Amino acid sequence: MNTEGTNVWPVRLTTDRLSIREPSERDRPALIELITADRARDYLGGAVGFASRQALELSPLGLTWGRWVIAATSADGVEDHTDDAPADRMLGIVTLSYDREELELTYALLPNCVGFGYAAEACRAVLDWAAENLPDEHVIAVTASRNKRSVALLKRLGFTTRKGLTEFGEQCLLMERPLALD
Repeated sequence: MNTEGTNVWPVRLTTDRLSIREPSERDRPALIELITADRARDYLGGAVGFASRQALELSPLGLTWGRWVIAATSADGVEDHTDDAPADRMLGIVTLSYDREELELTYALLPNCVGFGYAAEACRAVLDWAAENLPDEHVIAVTASRNKRSVALLKRLGFTTRKGLTEFGEQCLLMERPLALD
């Protein structure tokens, strides 16, 4: 065990519709879209500056513990795909980290992938994996209070509000749940 969770990395998870896998170079355009999309950034601290975008365009993606891409396992099973969309296309990201000195779950979807249940499916898979493989007793998540979809999703996943806080000048909720649910 290391301070980042486990010594085994990367870990690939699958669900009925999704592959939760390490990022690769082919994901770079979608990652840039996710990081810069106005609709996504509305809940993630606001617009991204030119320097941040350029850094993402030029930096190696690398393998970082706890960072996954949410991808479609097939074009047929994903509602937002067009006929020519490839399988294994990035739909979003899900992350486990210890940035706040507690195990924290984060996720974000590309704007055209919201509303199909991908975040819930990916988060459940990651939380199930974490409950089996990590020693942590609980997991936290932070979301903007006004992001009603995210608050509702976290509640469906078993999170409850620990406290309110302000991040990026916005009211947020720090939510928590036991890592292993009964």
